[in-house]
Amino acid sequence: MSLTSHLKDPRSPISRFLAEQLPGTKDVLTDYRERLARFPAPLLPRAEAGLKPEYRMLGHTIDHRLRISLGAPTGIPIKEGIVRAVLDDDGWPSRDVIRAVQQAGDAMLEELARYESDTGQPLSLAPAEEERLIRLCHVASSFEAIFRHCGWMRGNTLGLCAPGSTLDDLVDAVADYVVDDIRQQMQLAAHPGPFEALRLLDASARICGPVFDGSLQVGGADADFILDGTLIDCKATIRPERMGRSEIYQLAGYLLLDYSNTHSISTVALYLSRQGALIDWSVEDFLGLLGARHDLATLREACCHALTGGQHGTPLPPPDPARLLPRPRAASPALQPSLFDQVD
Repeated sequence: MSLTSHLKDPRSPISRFLAEQLPGTKDVLTDYRERLARFPAPLLPRAEAGLKPEYRMLGHTIDHRLRISLGAPTGIPIKEGIVRAVLDDDGWPSRDVIRAVQQAGDAMLEELARYESDTGQPLSLAPAEEERLIRLCHVASSFEAIFRHCGWMRGNTLGLCAPGSTLDDLVDAVADYVVDDIRQQMQLAAHPGPFEALRLLDASARICGPVFDGSLQVGGADADFILDGTLIDCKATIRPERMGRSEIYQLAGYLLLDYSNTHSISTVALYLSRQGALIDWSVEDFLGLLGARHDLATLREACCHALTGGQHGTPLPPPDPARLLPRPRAASPALQPSLFDQVD
């Protein structure tokens, strides 16, 4: 299970902890929607006739292409997806297809490795190279899907290839609308998006796919980016106004899982790739809007305690009764007229 899966279960330890300690998601969402209104409508994918956009896969693909601009073309999900491709879905796909897909995956890793760089990569390459790279990113997204599902799931387009297919065959099978859509999202990433500046950060300030001290306690959680101390979750949604409680708690979960403050997160943000919109909050403002009653360090210790069944971390201190008393009113409320008052 991933962090998002744990958050979908209201009985999970992380869901209960966040709901109890950070109950103010409505205030965060109100602030988010007020700022969202400043940006243009989201870019929509235009699939060829007879095709339905694969929104989830497009989201993974833009994430991979952005990582390449930051100099980090591959990560554990892609590499492990190639390994886990051996795990079929009740006989699907065939062993011959699996063998071909894994060989193509190894070739893909070799090609993508050329883009690894401490200095990052341009947000847009020469047209032919950019098209090839976007197609590679989309193929990589299918391997990530295998990783996330711990094996094959029917419908993964890699499983539809013929036995003996090569990497070029998989790349050529990517629909043209995917290339056009990701190319436009990358243009937005440069302007009004922040990635032209972010890719120029020092390599030590660019972390792609960060994991946290508490990641294994929620199924191996990995975030999208931490860039110059800003935790960024990339969303390729076409309906950003529908962002809700789970997306806010996803950010909060990543923040709290960094028990030892390894990543020195100072800001959290949602990046809406179809609008080039970065909506961020300082950690202090974020926790304040969420109604936190304790500081970040205390919340992290308590989160660790809750997620490890009390084996690690420190429980929250008992509530101070004095702080629970209601504040006195400044003045007595005006008396309400009753039905028995005389009316002149």
